[in-house]
Amino acid sequence: MSQSEIKQFEKLVDSSKHILVLLPENPRGDHFCSALALAHFCDLKNIKTTIAFTDPYEQISLFEFLPQPTTTDITHSIAGTRDLIITFNTKYNKILDVKTGQVDDEFKIHVTPERGMIDSRDFSFLPGKFPYDIIITVGATDKESMGQLYEEIPDIFYELPIINIDNKSANEQFGQINIVSAIASSTSEIIGDLFEEITNKKISQKCAQCLLTGIISETHSFQNHKTTPQAMTLSSRLIEYGADQQIIIRNLYRNLPFSLLQLWGRVMKNLTTSKYNKKTVISSLSQQDIIQTHAKTHHIYSALEKMKESYPSGQIFILIYEDENNAFIALIDVHRSNIVLTDSDINNLTQLPNNIYKIILSTKTTETATEEVCDLLTPYLKQLK
Repeated sequence: MSQSEIKQFEKLVDSSKHILVLLPENPRGDHFCSALALAHFCDLKNIKTTIAFTDPYEQISLFEFLPQPTTTDITHSIAGTRDLIITFNTKYNKILDVKTGQVDDEFKIHVTPERGMIDSRDFSFLPGKFPYDIIITVGATDKESMGQLYEEIPDIFYELPIINIDNKSANEQFGQINIVSAIASSTSEIIGDLFEEITNKKISQKCAQCLLTGIISETHSFQNHKTTPQAMTLSSRLIEYGADQQIIIRNLYRNLPFSLLQLWGRVMKNLTTSKYNKKTVISSLSQQDIIQTHAKTHHIYSALEKMKESYPSGQIFILIYEDENNAFIALIDVHRSNIVLTDSDINNLTQLPNNIYKIILSTKTTETATEEVCDLLTPYLKQLK
């Protein structure tokens, strides 16, 4: 990153009293770790931060072991953060009393003037200022990536300065400051490099712990294709700053819930590939599997991620499970392929975050559910090389 970007980042952050850190819908662990590191960095400057994201798969619970900043709020909604200000001109008529009350579905404001009737022309209605000075987005390719948060208050993205931090080449450069590096292993690596420049290589222990966790999570403990020499070098320095690699490994890979480990085992036992190609990986879970392992819904999404980790040459991953109503649901991850599923071709198709699709199937058994989803995806599966 250029010195100009570093200076602009530092100037904008230092001039703020409250920063909103936004993550894409269903953020990766790397994104959350980056946000926590930013919050600890701001904490040292007595700057309040709010980290906001929606987490439908509940994956972020895995990172609860990380140190929490004292001046940070973590929320899943930014609705209600902007007031409506009602102003009354009292130059010619004073206000003696104001009463409010809820009546059925109406909230009423009763205003008592000093004399006569209130002229409606003396009232004005204006939205108040947002409680934040700037927005820092982490891991979002565009504003729409924030999902529900963007839908709640789209105006906030056009009224506050945005610092956009990302490591994807598809990033739309939507910020006033864009710190984007497609060659970085993770957003944690980008922020680690940024902090080293700003602090003259004196990153705090808490920041280092969060950043190293993000890098380890995104590179699967330095074992996947995202691992770069730069990531390894930065990680060694983060350990010098006080990050504890053993605590991270123990919490991310060794202290996993027993129910999740059991569920993973059943998913891996049922693993197979499509008859059309070996790049489509399929597994299934019955309702009995879920009940006997005491698994939660978010564990099913974790199991789908585990399938991807265990089969690096796969391009499409399908996990079929039976819900509590005995309906069969297929989760389809097309992240590694160029395929885009459309609801015009497939009934009961819903797109979820991170290139995951959900199909509610019509069949009643695991065997026929597998056949049905493969039949539905046949035109797509034949595209794979």
